[in-house]
This record gives sequence, structure tokens and C-alpha cells, in this order.
Amino acid sequence: MVVPPANPDADPQLRRNSLGLPELVFQGVTHIAPATNVVFTFPIIALKAGPAMPLSFLLSTIICVFIGNTVSQFSRYVPSSGGYYSFATRGLGSRSGFMATWSYLAYEILGAAGSTGFLGYLISDMMRTGFHVNIPWWFIASATTALIWVLTHYGVQLSARTTALLGGLELLIMLGLAVTFLIHPGPASTYLAPLMPSSSPHHFGGILAGMVFSILALSGFEAPAPLAQEARLPSKFIAQAIMLSLASIGVFYIFTSYASAIGWGTGDMAAFASNPNPYYALSRALWGAGWWFVVLAIINSAVGVGLACTNAASRVMYTMGRAGTLPESFGCVHPRHQTPTFAIAFVQIAGMAAILVVGFLLRPDFIFGFLETIATLAVIVLYAMANLALTRYMRREQRGNFTLLRHVVFPWIATLALVPVLVVTVYPEPSWPYNITPYLFLVLLVVGFAYMQWREWRNPGALHRGAMMLMRSGAI
Repeated sequence: MVVPPANPDADPQLRRNSLGLPELVFQGVTHIAPATNVVFTFPIIALKAGPAMPLSFLLSTIICVFIGNTVSQFSRYVPSSGGYYSFATRGLGSRSGFMATWSYLAYEILGAAGSTGFLGYLISDMMRTGFHVNIPWWFIASATTALIWVLTHYGVQLSARTTALLGGLELLIMLGLAVTFLIHPGPASTYLAPLMPSSSPHHFGGILAGMVFSILALSGFEAPAPLAQEARLPSKFIAQAIMLSLASIGVFYIFTSYASAIGWGTGDMAAFASNPNPYYALSRALWGAGWWFVVLAIINSAVGVGLACTNAASRVMYTMGRAGTLPESFGCVHPRHQTPTFAIAFVQIAGMAAILVVGFLLRPDFIFGFLETIATLAVIVLYAMANLALTRYMRREQRGNFTLLRHVVFPWIATLALVPVLVVTVYPEPSWPYNITPYLFLVLLVVGFAYMQWREWRNPGALHRGAMMLMRSGAI
């Protein structure tokens, strides 16, 4: 059954004009999860790039600007709560649009679940080793999920402002730590080494290898797009928020990676890369008991990314429910809170199920890497399909605004830059259990394709009618 566009006077709607540019920017900033990436991803980048991490981030930020251009352009011409669903459908058609969106939902749900589940493991382990208090990891993960569920259920303004608060605090703590690193340089540090390609173990090749993980650390800047219906001046503010969140976190990563190299010691970055938790060692040495602020930043990051992912994914599911490509319940809005409560509940339950499956069938310390690897594969597929969709959409529907540079060259530079990211994710074959993640992602795609075929069989023409609904309305 296809649900026609609702009459605003008769049916509950998402709360329009409720989010300004600052809330939208922090939707993107917190979705990127800067503190989590600093603590867990920087050592991986250092293994490849050595002290030249800032150069990897500088080049990666430029590449991500090309990727961000795709979402920014679509948001100018097709601002919609459907986000990638609207974008890919308008550019590639109903079936390709559905599959791109299926990949997007896997990315959002599993990415947030990875952060929430690993937070549960991290806090549980710290409480046990530091205070001899045994709190099960699954209890902490469940409590975090419940908090995110409540905040997103009771209104987009509440969750968006909480996201901005958590994101701001997270950035301030990590910036404070970075400044401390610069004031107290590590052994054999030189302030020029992070700026010199020759300082990388493999020179420019090491910087390029570091870019792979730097691009992954920057993913998530597109998160403001699905909040278009609830934003003020969506065709203007969404595009600005995407580019501002990307630029601000790009600069943040460049600065904090530079400071991290200086703080540890630019002459011994191999030890930084091999240390199980270099930021624990540095923060304990420089801040003493204040190292708990770093833990607070990681907690903020996990909750913030959960809020941002839930808001984004639930709005896309809401739009699909309205268009008839997901069950009608996904398109329901709470009459008082004006949030898609069924979609929000689905995101939380599906995410918690993924956490428990990985945590109990494998080990809780595998949750982050395992789920984030699947999310990485999903976002690569998503970005590539969106880049193709932009070129086709602009040539077909916006010929007067079409430019070769912005709508062909930029998207395809971005797509080519994603190829090494995909290769490094699957080759050489990762160790167990990460070696099964590509196969699980393929299973997810097959499930999505089977659901799409079933939906079309059960309700013939649903995909086409949903696409036409998007094209007629522009935004839902």
C-alpha cells in the first residue's frame, strides 16, 4: 500500500523549521565521531604514515570535499527527509535507489551499533580493572541504547541540541589534550617532521596508505541531509552544514594528528602505532587523574554518533514508509513529539541485536572493528552510487545548472579515491573474524534485493510509485 502525501492539518508531520545551521553542523560533526576516531583510528594511520599523519588528513579532506560536493549538490536541488533514498532514486531509478538506500541503512545502523557496543565493553573493562566493579558490557550498551532511544523519541530539537552539546564538549576535550601535547613534546620530537613527506616510513607511499583510513575517519559528514524537512531554509542550510562539518573536522584532524605526533615523539611513531592505547598512556602521563576527561570524550562520542545516526536513518525510513517501499508503520509520526517513532525504535532494536550477536557469538572486544568494517563496505557502495546518481540527475533534470567540473569531474574523482579504500578493506584477507565481514555484507545486499523483489511482488508497482512520489513532491 502506498501512503499518499499527508495533509498537514490531518496527519502528524515532522516538525518543520525547527533546526538551524548550528544544530545541522553538529549533526554532521558528531556523526563523524571525532574523539572515537582520534583514539582508535589515529594509531592505524600512524602505522602507515608515521609522523606525517597531518599530510594524510590534508589530502583526505580534499578528497572528501569532492564526496561532500555530491551530497551538497543534491541537497540544493532535492532537499528531502529521504536523504540518499531521494538522491539515488532521482538519479538512478527506483530499484538502484532502493539498493543504495539499503546500503545506507546498513551503514547507519551498524556504524552506530559498533560505537555503542564498544563503549559498553570499554567502560565495563575499565570498571573491572580500575575499581574491581563488575558491570556487564551488555548492560552498559543496553543503557546507552535506551538513552539514545529516549532522546530521539521525544523530539528532534531535544536530540539535536543534546548532540550539539556532546559534540562541542568532545571537541574541546580533545583539543585541550592536543594543546597539552604541543606544550610537552615527546622524546626526539621536531615540530617540522609531521609536515615533511620524508618523515613517513615509506615517504609519499606511506602518506597515501594513511589516506585510506583518514577518508574512513571523515565519513559521516553527509548526516545533515535527512533532516531537510525539519531544517530552516533546507536548500541552503543543508548544503552549508555538510561542507562546514567536513571542513571543521578536517582541520580538527590535521591539528590533533600533528599534536599527537609531537606529543608522543616524532622519532618513534612505530611505538605509537603498536601501543594498545597510546592516548591512555599520554593522557595519564600529562593529565594524571584528568585522563578521565578523555574517557568522557569517548562516551560523548558514542552517544553523539548514536543520536546523529538514529535521526538520519529514521528520517530515511520515514520517507520510504511514506513512499510505500517500506511498511506503512515506518511513515508514522508521533502526534505530539513529531518524530518517526516506529523508525526510531527499529533502528535501536536492530542495532542492539547486532551488538548482542557479535558480543556473544564472538567477543565483545570485536564489536567495534567487526561492525564498523561492514559499515565501511556499505558506505563505499553508497558513496559510489550517489556520485553516479548526481551526474545522471543533473544531466537529465537540471541541464541549465549542469557543469562538467562540479557534476562529472568532482564525483568521479571521489569515486576513484574510494577504490583503494575498498581494496584495503578486503585485501590482504583480514584475520578472523574480520575475514567474514565482506561475505556478511554481501548477504545483507542479497537480503535487501530479496525484500525489494518481495515488496514489488506483494504490491506491484510500489517502487515505481514511490519514485514518482519523490519526483512530484521533491521532498517528503
